[in-house]
Amino acid sequence: MDWPEAERFLEEIGPGARHELLRVLSSPAEVRADVIRQFFDREGGGEMAELLMLLEEREWARQAMVDALRRLET
Repeated sequence: MDWPEAERFLEEIGPGARHELLRVLSSPAEVRADVIRQFFDREGGGEMAELLMLLEEREWARQAMVDALRRLET
């Protein structure tokens, strides 16, 4: 899947953040839900929570993000 905006975003956030995002997106649904809740509870975390919720609602998008993250790790 060609998703240039996502690729640019992932390149901009850096390797540490990419690794953490891959870990979260690859985790079981309960873990992902808890991470979303934690971002909502954190001041300034609303945008990340909304992004994670969007990916959660669209399994194909979450999987595409996981694939893109894995490509960038190699």
